[in-house]
Amino acid sequence: MIEVVLVIAIIGTVLVTLLGLASFSLRSSNLLKESSKADSLSQEAIEAVRNFRDGTTWSTDGLGTLSLGVSYHPQEVASISPNPPKWSLVAGEESVGIFTRKIVIEKVFRDANGNISGSGTEDSNTKKIAVTVSWKNRKVEIIDYLTNWK
Repeated sequence: MIEVVLVIAIIGTVLVTLLGLASFSLRSSNLLKESSKADSLSQEAIEAVRNFRDGTTWSTDGLGTLSLGVSYHPQEVASISPNPPKWSLVAGEESVGIFTRKIVIEKVFRDANGNISGSGTEDSNTKKIAVTVSWKNRKVEIIDYLTNWK
């Protein structure tokens, strides 16, 4: 009788451990999917900003004219021939499913050696682009620097 109770206790412990491991694996898999989607949304936003920069004039209707420190989000521009698609930047944050995406444009400063730094001379032909995708209590952030290359 004691042997039967001992076997049941061991089997119960093993089953509880296996169920806990399976539950942990499912949560990890879901977090990995969400993180991957957030990374894709961030990369898409960076590419949309590059596309916007390339299709506009920096100081007339491009990155040089946008307000600094304000949240923007990408929006595809309807066109007759969407290959490749054209993008614009619209003020405000964007919701994509469970994710919130925003793009913030900031000034860039250069030191005496011409390197990007926190202070120094403002480089009006370079902008810092910060893309943040957040969901639940998590976020993905990508920082990029774009220049007036035309």
